Amino acid sequence: MKLVVLFVLFMPALVFAECFVLGDLKGYSTREGFDYEISNDGLSSRKFIVELDGQASSVTPNNMDCTQAGKHTVLCVDASDSGEATIETWAVFPEKGKAVYTKSMSGLGPFNGANLFVGNIKGRCD
Repeated sequence: MKLVVLFVLFMPALVFAECFVLGDLKGYSTREGFDYEISNDGLSSRKFIVELDGQASSVTPNNMDCTQAGKHTVLCVDASDSGEATIETWAVFPEKGKAVYTKSMSGLGPFNGANLFVGNIKGRCD
């Protein structure tokens, strides 16, 4: 009986967890070190794995704390007590085969700035 109760409690997490492989990210970036000029940028040769699983969500490669912030959105944060902060969002649109990635960095001197990229869903990993 205990096993049945545990299964029922954890079943929603198993049912709703999704995983996507993303790539071909292209868009724009800006940095304090370049006087916040907006420039074309991208991560076209890298692939990212976005796992949507509530508070256990993650992005690989990435060592930030991530959580699911919507049906297909992950929010990742890395902030320190000394004022450095990086915030990323990953929004996946399976019906369109697309993904949007944003990144904002502050407290990092010349690396302060932001990215906005659009990429493709290369596949599922779940």
